Amino acid sequence: MVVSISVSARSLAAARLIDPDVSTAAVQAAVEAAVAADRRENTARGAEPVRREHNARREPGRGGTAA
Repeated sequence: MVVSISVSARSLAAARLIDPDVSTAAVQAAVEAAVAADRRENTARGAEPVRREHNARREPGRGGTAA
């Protein structure tokens, strides 16, 4: 299974609040590692795979629809 991850400017800005020198590649690698760990945990529990999608434009209370 292929996972495609892109780091939004908003996510990078949030990461830079913690570490002003963090690179986009470092944030992307951290997200990929978290996704892989989550997938391993779910596989170990026997959970069904879940397709998740994040769209930063959909925010409750800001004109988007609640997912």
